[in-house]
Amino acid sequence: MESQVGGGPAGPALPNGPLLGTNGATDDSKTNLIVNYLPQNMTQDEFKSLFGSIGDIESCKLVRDKITGQSLGYGFVNYSDPNDADKAINTLNGLKLQTKTIKVGASFSNPSTTAHPN
Repeated sequence: MESQVGGGPAGPALPNGPLLGTNGATDDSKTNLIVNYLPQNMTQDEFKSLFGSIGDIESCKLVRDKITGQSLGYGFVNYSDPNDADKAINTLNGLKLQTKTIKVGASFSNPSTTAHPN
């Protein structure tokens, strides 16, 4: 009979290093980004292409008005790798697109954590 070492609900450790802060929570908080101040005429494909240039994307959504289809100027990107999410923040936050300067940051479920801790 084999003994399990640390085989809790988080599952086995990944070979590419330890996961930080895995106290039962998912890593979505480290890979899920919100992007604000996007140009109104940006398409879903342009949005995906811009953020896909950083790394592998699990999902991305440019938020649009349900009636008019017009962009609401923000969207969400979820990366596969937390390092890619950090790279996207460091690379694309403050990027000027047309007349807008986009803001890229971590998307938290708690709205009171909008300030970046660094």
